[in-house]
Amino acid sequence: MSDTPKGPEHPGLTPSETHDTAIMIVDDTKFSSAIIQRMLVNAGFRDIRIADNAIDALDALKQRPAELMLADWLMPGMDGLELTQLVRELDRRRGCFTYVMLLTAKENDEALQEAFAKGVDDFIGKTHLKTQLLARVHAGQRLSRLHNSLISRERQLKDQFRAVTRMNRLDATTGLGNSQHLRHQLDRTLVHIKGRTGQMGLILCRIDNLGELATQGGRALRNELIREACNRLTEHTRPLDDTARLGENIIGVLLHSTGGNVATQKLIRRLYDALFTRAYSTTSGFMSLTGCIQLDLADASQPLPASAEWMLEQALVRLQKIPVEQRHAMHVWQNGQSA
Repeated sequence: MSDTPKGPEHPGLTPSETHDTAIMIVDDTKFSSAIIQRMLVNAGFRDIRIADNAIDALDALKQRPAELMLADWLMPGMDGLELTQLVRELDRRRGCFTYVMLLTAKENDEALQEAFAKGVDDFIGKTHLKTQLLARVHAGQRLSRLHNSLISRERQLKDQFRAVTRMNRLDATTGLGNSQHLRHQLDRTLVHIKGRTGQMGLILCRIDNLGELATQGGRALRNELIREACNRLTEHTRPLDDTARLGENIIGVLLHSTGGNVATQKLIRRLYDALFTRAYSTTSGFMSLTGCIQLDLADASQPLPASAEWMLEQALVRLQKIPVEQRHAMHVWQNGQSA
């Protein structure tokens, strides 16, 4: 399409607002399309595409959206109402808004009700194009830009909310999940294995001398040790298992499996040795951690805990009751209770 010399601008709009507005004209009558295009070009609009049927119009919109679509109501194959409904679905999937104006000879109330019920924003009789088209197009342009601006703002708010939510589920010291993250993952796992086969295990590790070492070496040493302890747990568990820091001196690991034996005594001993037998090389010298490990095991063949909150709460209570001299403990959930 070739441009024509710039015509008069609409008094309420800047030249860039008219030049940048994307308009789609859909009409099987080329003469009618040419008249509309000429009126829009003379008013300063430049981004104008023309399709002589609904299918071609949809293909063009899939490639690049339009702010306004001017479509003939009566067209062979697919009429303007059917096209409008498909455009609305396309907008929904793509996350944008297209202002739809139908060109028609129908002006009775029944036709209006049908058009608006099916997503049409405005319509104009072909006999009124010269007197009404530009005013309606400019109004549609403003509404389209407002609507798309609101959609964009809503998308930004959702992105910000997701970012804040992710940050709220992260432990600042280790970069791993925190207790909120583990509860979320635990809840998802409980829902996933209900009515299926498989097991899930919740491992809690309590570090007993972290506070004492932090008193001697300060916060930097404490953070260094907790980060290294988390790294060791991650190294000795599977990539899909979730490791999270639940408190000042507690680390949790969520294990899940579609088969049996999600966790064994051999795994628990290996984790204990990794955390509490091998010394840690720190900026303050070699350090050793002391503590215990507890495993909560739930099987899909048995009634599962009522909620992730309940399972984690009970596991934390039992963890605190483990004597200092005890290395590890195991609890099996049966009938929704720990045995």
